Amino acid sequence: MMYKLLRRIKQLAKNEEGTVIVLLAISMVVLAGFTALVTDAGLLFVNHSRISNAIDSAVLAGVQELPVNPEQALEIASNYALRNGMAPEEYEFVITDPYSIRGTVERQVGFFFAPLLGFNGGQVHSSARASIKPIVASTGIVPFGVLEGNYSFGQEVILKEGAGEELHPGWFGALRLGGSGASVYEANVKQGYSAEIKIDDVIEIESGNMSGPTQTGIGYRLNSCCHVPCCQINQFVQGCPRILIIPFINIEEIDSEGHPYSVRVVGFGAFLVDSYVGSGNENKVKGRFIRYVAHGKTGETSHDYGLYSAELCE
Repeated sequence: MMYKLLRRIKQLAKNEEGTVIVLLAISMVVLAGFTALVTDAGLLFVNHSRISNAIDSAVLAGVQELPVNPEQALEIASNYALRNGMAPEEYEFVITDPYSIRGTVERQVGFFFAPLLGFNGGQVHSSARASIKPIVASTGIVPFGVLEGNYSFGQEVILKEGAGEELHPGWFGALRLGGSGASVYEANVKQGYSAEIKIDDVIEIESGNMSGPTQTGIGYRLNSCCHVPCCQINQFVQGCPRILIIPFINIEEIDSEGHPYSVRVVGFGAFLVDSYVGSGNENKVKGRFIRYVAHGKTGETSHDYGLYSAELCE
């Protein structure tokens, strides 16, 4: 088409009468070129931006399920891609290692004006990889402390003892976050501590039994889970109130009477709280140790307690 147009212009140029037509034709070709450059190049840019955002969102959504169900992680990534306007034949997701998902997308874009110059379309492509890494600092910590040890995922763990069975002489598993007193402690059980706690932080213990505030706070969380089916260790809703973010700790200081005074944070884990049992001195909080992805800071650590944060790697 372009060849025929140029040949016609050359023929017209031989006649003075055709000068105006020639100039008009050349102007039309130039205008078509600029129009194609602006419109179709813009079309490529818009499509590239869309698929890049979509693939980023998809791998971030999928990787959050990776610790619990790898097959479902790929399904979630695919669902996000579809909801963001990608066709099934355009994308592919693969698990590159136990902690990462990679996605690639290619899209053929048809042009509007460039076919006048012999270009029918172009291709845009993008890729992204998201991974999960152990959390080294987090907000929303519940004021319980679990002693460092070898725990299996799914194992039931006592998160808070009653005065009848001390975890350590004079300590029942409660921590002092942001101040002392029953009201502060209860608020932290219900909502989690708003300030950041990080590995190597030293925290004072809450020496009292705190039976009433513990029962009220855990009861609030249990009653706030209205998910159907009920959240289980292998199938739960992200952000469920029953999921407690708790520090793993070691005893740091002991007072002159042999009672713990403070603890040092060595890592973070997540527990799906099962129940509050007993009353008064016999109260206990029980939860199941789970793998979980939450918001938090990641960094170099030798401790992996199954609590991760997701982030884009490329």
